[in-house]
Amino acid sequence: MRRLRLAVLGGTFDHLHVGHQALLATAFQVGEEVAVGITTDRFVADHPKPLPGRIQPFRVRRATLVRWVRRNFPRRKWRVVPLETAFGRSVDLEVDALVVSRDTVAGGRAVNRERRRLGRPTIPLVIVPLALADDLEPVSSRRVRAGAIGTDGGRHAPIRVAVATADPRDRSAAERAVHRVFPRVRLVRLPTQRPPLRKTARRAGRVLASRSDGPPDLVLRVARRRTSGWTATERSARIRLAPRAIPGSRSADLERGLLALLRPRQ
Repeated sequence: MRRLRLAVLGGTFDHLHVGHQALLATAFQVGEEVAVGITTDRFVADHPKPLPGRIQPFRVRRATLVRWVRRNFPRRKWRVVPLETAFGRSVDLEVDALVVSRDTVAGGRAVNRERRRLGRPTIPLVIVPLALADDLEPVSSRRVRAGAIGTDGGRHAPIRVAVATADPRDRSAAERAVHRVFPRVRLVRLPTQRPPLRKTARRAGRVLASRSDGPPDLVLRVARRRTSGWTATERSARIRLAPRAIPGSRSADLERGLLALLRPRQ
């Protein structure tokens, strides 16, 4: 893909996490040069966020971002711009693309409205999917500040995982993968499925929801494919990811595939 000349993105970049890293990596894929706007301490004070006392100062946020860029894109051209206003340099004529996350698309559209008001051409918005934490909730600086997750999307508190396998031969491999990914897991064993897997998972969710500890944070369902390999699906209370195919025929293949599936993803 031919790169555009200048791609820009902006934000607070507090506790630089995997979601920020995905935005930055996309910007370097899109633009020959990248400009990163980081909100100043004054801007943060004027636009309060949850847990404001835990937001890192500008110098720390900038230094962390600079280290990450230098390590991952050492030969690329880029610059950091302090953001004192909502639009920053995104309305400049030289800008060719704006990189946003799925939950900041509205801000990107506001940039284009401002560009039209100024008589300048609109620019394409490059939308990056949200990075998901262990529990399939989006990774965010707010959750990192609250101590719920780490910057890699890993849960700090124990995570309750329910495993449903259509074939009892697959349970051990599935549970090994879950234990390797989540060191502090509370594993919920479900009976081997006899009726359709979808009904079993729904019934398990209802039963677990009635317990004092609440529903599982994550349900992992594994079914064998007719030809070879498996299909694995993850869901939480609010999010259900598309089924993923796992090739292979051995338990080690299933375990390896589930390890890749369960890591924090975007």
